[in-house]
Formats: sequence, C-alpha cells, structure tokens
Amino acid sequence: MGRLTEFFSRRKVFEPFGHVVSGRLAEFRLLKLTRAVAKDALVLEGIRIPDPDEDGRREIDMVIATSDRLLIVEQKHWSGSFDIQDDGRFLQTRKNGSTLLHKDIIDWTARKGKILVDLHFSRCGSHNLEPEVVLVFSNKNLEWSQLPENSNAEAYDEMGFINMIESMDLTKPDEKLSETLLGFGTWDAIHLNGGRTIHGDILEYPFDKVDSEITHSGIFGLLLGPKSTLSTGEVVNDQSGPLVAVVGEDSPRIIPFANISKIEFSNPRAEWG
Repeated sequence: MGRLTEFFSRRKVFEPFGHVVSGRLAEFRLLKLTRAVAKDALVLEGIRIPDPDEDGRREIDMVIATSDRLLIVEQKHWSGSFDIQDDGRFLQTRKNGSTLLHKDIIDWTARKGKILVDLHFSRCGSHNLEPEVVLVFSNKNLEWSQLPENSNAEAYDEMGFINMIESMDLTKPDEKLSETLLGFGTWDAIHLNGGRTIHGDILEYPFDKVDSEITHSGIFGLLLGPKSTLSTGEVVNDQSGPLVAVVGEDSPRIIPFANISKIEFSNPRAEWG
C-alpha cells in the first residue's frame, strides 16, 4: 500500500449505526439510574460467563446482587409492540409493519442465570440464592402487556424497574458471591475514527493489554511514512493492528491502527471466568 493510500485510509470515518447508538445510550442510562439508587448492592453490566454446554461465552446485560437476591436483567430497547408465542418466542411488530421473531428471552436469560449460579456453586460449594429473571423494556415507544401469570420472570419499563430496585433491601452481597461476579470479564472495545465502537475479543495484540488512545501522524506522514502513536508510548505501522473476534462475525480480522482512536480492554478474568 502506497503512502498516499495509507494516509487517506486513516481519514476514513466510521459513523455509528443509529439503532446501535439508541440501544447503547439506553443501556448507559439504565445502568446510571440503577447505580444511583442501588446503595450497597453490587451492580455489574455486560459480564460474560463461560458456557459449559456450548462453546463460547454468554453475556448478561446486568446483574444486581444483594444479601438475599440475585437479579439477572435482560434489557430490550425494542419499538413497536410484541406478542409472546405459544412456544415462548417473542414476535415483535415494528412501527413500519415488519415483524421480527426473537428467541424465548425468558428461558434464555434464566439459562444464563443458572450457569452463573452453578459456576459459583462449583467454586464455593454452597449458595443460598436463586437467580431471578427480570426483563426491562426501556423504549417508551414500545407497546406491551404484562407477562403471563405463569411466567418465571418479571417485566418493567425503565422507571418501573428503578422503583422496584428502590423497594429492595439493598445491602451488600456475600463476599464470595461478589468475588465470583467480579471475576467475569466483559468485551474488549475498539473505538473507530468517527464514533463507531466495535466489541469483541482481542485475540492478538503486540503489546501489553493496557487501554490506549491512538493519534495519527499528520501531513508529514506522506514524507516519513504514516505512523500511529499509542498513548502507552509505542509507535506502530498504520496498517498493522490487533486481531479481533468481532461480535456477530464468523472469522477474526485485523483492524488497522489507522482506523482506531481508542482501545479499551476487558477487566482480567479470574480462573473461573
């Protein structure tokens, strides 16, 4: 790749997708509101737990742990409306009339809660908490009815959820449970020039895995060769980059440093995580 082509490759802008921005902002808002009222409860977002029955990891949107309760929270920022089918799947009807059939999110969330509790039991030998499935439909433009009475879950809109949290006994959880929960990792995050964020697992990285902001050489890069400088001090070739298994993609790929503005790594996973 010539210097001119390399120079312009770093000027490529990756704007965030509208629906992704909306959903992510809703997640940030719910997390912020929850933590504001949670007192001594442990509130974690986006933890990923190993699945012993299938390859890979399962992400939990939010976990809230107290001395006597363990909430497994699944947040949906759907619009339109939905109906629950006989087999438990959720049929969403969007504002434009199109439909989207989702999996049984109650059963799926309950399964993740069971995996988490089983991992904690295998580590500590005992526990006295049953995971509770909580669905949060955070989009005000969603029309929905309460879940069936025989459903093994509770469902709320955003403020209904916050009010429910405030009504709980928000004392801190058992120390061993806290340790288990804090031992799970999250996604690595690659922030691209222009505002788009990619989540996944960074499989290969040429330096110590420390969060870093990246700056790119200016017009002088045409003379000296385009380079990128990490805030950790390393100077790298623009077209080199981390190998990333991106969420939703079948194969890992290299993301050039030329396209990256910031890299954030997941917290280190403990042995059980």
